[in-house]
Amino acid sequence: MVAALEADLRKALAGEVRFDRATRALYATDASVYQIEPLGVVLPRSRDDVEATVTVAARYGVPITPRGGGTSQAGQSIGAGLVLDTSKYLNRVLAIDPDARTARVEPGLVLDDLNAALKPHGLRFAPDVSSSSRATVGGMMANNSSGARSVVYGKTGDHVRAQQVVLADGHSAELTPLDGGALAAASAGDAILARA
Repeated sequence: MVAALEADLRKALAGEVRFDRATRALYATDASVYQIEPLGVVLPRSRDDVEATVTVAARYGVPITPRGGGTSQAGQSIGAGLVLDTSKYLNRVLAIDPDARTARVEPGLVLDDLNAALKPHGLRFAPDVSSSSRATVGGMMANNSSGARSVVYGKTGDHVRAQQVVLADGHSAELTPLDGGALAAASAGDAILARA
């Protein structure tokens, strides 16, 4: 099963697919005390690669653990299935709109790099995690990271307007906050999921 999974991933992706022992050992740990060796590691080059990874993994019933900087102190970035590392290739600032006070970024972007790009506009991404030189925005979003001054500046979730996510079936969707009426409709099962 593992050999077939690796072969199918290699056919489906432009990114890197690694199932060698050394890579699995490197990705078996993060900043926590835990150690779990994955089946393999995928380093996607694009959103298409992320979607393809999820699709192939679902076909094999293999779980995926997304990973950014590996700065988790509670083991969130390690797992026994596939580790999906966005930090190597999906690490860019895509757009900054100073007037709207927004930035579109890829999940592997390191917090310090985001703040360096925002600084000329007099802006910064508020959460001040101690691992800002290594923590990625995607990981911060997954954990709703905060920091020493979160009481004043808020947590990551307080500063995210939308997320482009890949669902378990491999499709993408944009998630945004819902107002009262839309929330009521979604709770009643009437909401239509917008596919991106």
